[in-house]
Amino acid sequence: MIIYATKQTFERYKLKLPNELTPPINQIAGAVIENESGDKILEWGAKLFYFDKRKCIQVVNFASKLTLFLVDIKVADLENVGDMMAHYLLELYKTDKQMTKALKKMFEANPITCFEKLTDKSAIATLNTTQSRFADDGYRFYEFIRDGILHTLEINHAVNFNWLFTMKINGKTEYIYAGEKFKEIVLERYGKS
Repeated sequence: MIIYATKQTFERYKLKLPNELTPPINQIAGAVIENESGDKILEWGAKLFYFDKRKCIQVVNFASKLTLFLVDIKVADLENVGDMMAHYLLELYKTDKQMTKALKKMFEANPITCFEKLTDKSAIATLNTTQSRFADDGYRFYEFIRDGILHTLEINHAVNFNWLFTMKINGKTEYIYAGEKFKEIVLERYGKS
């Protein structure tokens, strides 16, 4: 998977572009970008935001607008962002055996996550809109705190299955639930036995 991060995200997390990495990591990241670039199901936009003075990352899938909020992500955690995303995806669909099987196939076929600069204007707009309208710049997350615990899975479920996104489909603007759209796309590609 390719995570295209905003300039601020790159700076705050001290991320490096694939060509700035040392061999052989630079060659592996370069190969991932070459093979997966343009394949929207494997491309994600990422944006740093803050909640309760903690660094958090919002990621959005280019193909479906499925959105994940990763909370309290430190620089040392970045190498595990792909695993965190996989964990949330498996949790969101854990009651759907066909989908979890398809997700596992997707992860096996594309096991490496790398970072690149975000230039996709549609993804940038989605990240900004979701952060301001759904998350209320993080303030809405206080609603998901019970007994001192932030329930991030509930946040990620709410944004993907209870929040409407707009998406251009065949030239028409349509309203979609990102979780349903993501499922449709993943099953179409990885759901076949």
